[in-house]
Amino acid sequence: MYSSDYFTQADAATHHMNEEYVKLLNASDYAEGVKEMEQIAKGGSFLEVGCATGKLLFALKNAGFNVKGIELSAFAVQYAKDNFGIDIINKPFDERLMGIEVFENEFDIVLMGDVLEHFTNPTEAMVLTQKILKPGGVAIIHLPGTLNLISSKLAFIIYRLIGSQKTMTVPPYHLTEFSAKTIRHMGKITGFNRVEIKQEVKHPSTIPLRGTFLENLVKKSLQYPNYYLTKWFGVAGDRIIVKAYK
Repeated sequence: MYSSDYFTQADAATHHMNEEYVKLLNASDYAEGVKEMEQIAKGGSFLEVGCATGKLLFALKNAGFNVKGIELSAFAVQYAKDNFGIDIINKPFDERLMGIEVFENEFDIVLMGDVLEHFTNPTEAMVLTQKILKPGGVAIIHLPGTLNLISSKLAFIIYRLIGSQKTMTVPPYHLTEFSAKTIRHMGKITGFNRVEIKQEVKHPSTIPLRGTFLENLVKKSLQYPNYYLTKWFGVAGDRIIVKAYK
């Protein structure tokens, strides 16, 4: 799933749209990300799970952070080494890493940006994250929440009523769909002391439209009220930003 093609081929049918993923990753200087991490633990210990080609790690290392990265793609790990001089752990993020690659109470910050939904066992990943954070440390988790949108909820109702199904054209690499309620519960049962959640939503002009003309029309029309509902009241967003504190 995460071979070189995932990073180097552009395809409008995937979430990478019309640009190669590696180009999208390299397009940013990650200044805002560095600033956010400095506000939490300037110069602290930082782990990014699913760090892709390591561009954020490179920026944080230059800002004085002690960084580690974990990435499943051998291509991305080699890219990080060749282009940024960063050695990344090329193993799954699971309990087998404990005491070898990561250690209890090691990190001030663990970042999982659009990663947790890819795990076959996200609860196990959250338990491990809690263990390797220092007391008072924070796990920052970015999640897609596409099925939380008004258009998605309406589509489920309609397809169920007419006895039809919709098949997605993108590969099934999102294995779990989260809501604010479920990720808050997961944080609680895996030992985090406090879970803060913020919901965001794409502007209607930026949403991907991969359905029929009618489906796309309904989706775009409903995105406008959804946009302001999320902006004003923080609900029904298609992005879930989580800060879980140990």
